[in-house]
Order: sequence, then C-alpha cells, then structure tokens
Amino acid sequence: MNTLRKKLHSQRGASILLALLFLLVCMMAAASVLMAAVSNAGKIRSNYEEQQRYLALSSALRLVAGEIERAEYRGRYDVDQWTERITVIEADGIETVIETNYYRVTQKPGAFTCGKLAALVLDADGKLTQDNTTVLSFQKELDGLFSKEFNGTGYQSLPEAEAAPLPTNPPDTLPGGPSRTTRTLTVTVEGDPEIEEKFGSVKVEADMSQSRRIHLKAVLEAGTAVYTMEAELTASGAPAVTYMPGDRLPKDGRGAVTILNEELLKDQETEPVTWQLDWITREVKEEAGG
Repeated sequence: MNTLRKKLHSQRGASILLALLFLLVCMMAAASVLMAAVSNAGKIRSNYEEQQRYLALSSALRLVAGEIERAEYRGRYDVDQWTERITVIEADGIETVIETNYYRVTQKPGAFTCGKLAALVLDADGKLTQDNTTVLSFQKELDGLFSKEFNGTGYQSLPEAEAAPLPTNPPDTLPGGPSRTTRTLTVTVEGDPEIEEKFGSVKVEADMSQSRRIHLKAVLEAGTAVYTMEAELTASGAPAVTYMPGDRLPKDGRGAVTILNEELLKDQETEPVTWQLDWITREVKEEAGG
C-alpha cells in the first residue's frame, strides 16, 4: 500500500499513466451500473404497462361476465285451456261420452334480466319494455329460439318481427344464414390518471349462438397495437312449454260437442335459463390494420 501511495504521488510519467488507467476503470464500472439501472427501469416500465393492459382487459371481461352470470331468461306464454266433451251414440243405441283436455298456447315476449346491464321493465299494462338503462339484452334472440316450441295445431308463436334468429357456433358462412348479432359495451378504466389516459376504455363485444352460449371479446387499442382477450359463458337450462295441445282442435264433427271449464291462464313462464363463465383466454397482441 505504501508503494502504491508513493507511485500515485510520484511525478514520474508511469505513475500518472497508472492513475489515468485506474480512473478509466472506475468510469467504465460506473457507466455499466448506470446502463443497467436504465435498462432495468425500462423493463420495469414495460412490465408495469403490460400488467395494466392485462388488468384492463381481464377486469372488463370479468365485469361483463359477472353481470351475465346474474342474467336470467324465462319464456312467457298464455294458455287457453278447456275440456271437450263429445257424446257419441253408437249404432246399437249405446251412448259414449269422451272428455279430453285441450290447450291453445300463445307465445309472448320473454323476460330477460342481466344485472345492471339489462333490467326487466314492465309498463302499466304489465308488458315488457326496455328503458334507457338497458345496454345488453338477448331477449329477442332467446324468444326466437323459444318460438321453435310453438309448432303444430294449438300453438301460436310470436310474429317474426318480434323475434330474432341466432347463428350457429361457429357461424354458418353460407348465404342466407343468420348473421352475428353483436352487442358492444364500453368499459372505462378509472384510477391512476396516467393509466386512464393510456388505457382509457376497453370495448367488450358480446355474441350469442343457437346453443345459447355467450361469447365475449375485449378489445384495447394502445398506439399501433390492438390487444384482445376472449371469454365464453355456457347456458344452463332450456325454455320449454309444459302444455301439450294435442293434434287437433275441438268440434271435428264426431258427435255432440260441449266445451267445459274454459279458462285463460295468462303469463305462464318457463324454468329460467342462466349462464356461467366457462373459459377465458390469455391476452393476444395484433398490429393495427394487420
């Protein structure tokens, strides 16, 4: 150490060169530490933004999926029921009385609720309406599926204008097939002002297929990139009519007909259809316009 100290204080050229070399090594070490710090800061920033993107997409998906898991659809219909009594006098004079119960079933618009996304609203006459707070409803599509129960004598389905078709899963690409019915929701990111500015909103698209499965797709645009995440909910239950009208209506000319116990049963409802989250994907990055 004394020798090194003497060399450092020496005025000779070799000692000065050694001191400069030592200084250069120190500067290189400092530069390496500084570059590592800058690199780590960039990675931390990148990881932070990646985490925020993931949270924005997944939170939007889970928010909408959570409301749909609270959703419920019930098919509604009126039933006109009566007992048909037919008195037939056979050739030998024996009188035979046959009594049969009949029903005439008429479909009505169904009831679809979906948490805060689609509230059930009835007007003063008890008819289903949609107010300004409704942002997601698959009522007409589900009514279209339910209308398939109303085929044959004694059934009356809704007019086509009051129902909507649903595509298969995956959608049929042939001409004339039902097209996708997409609902688009906008979920706003709130919290950190910087995050709000960078990831201000996430669009969530919702589609339903004939299997009553609901497909969700969250879309987030950030600069030139588009980030997406998808999820799907499976349906539990299927709407069905509990009254079977039979293969004909009364008064077919077989004998003297009497109608008994006629009664109109209004606003009959099916068992509810509900939904549960089935799967959710990882984040996918795409270049805008690609």
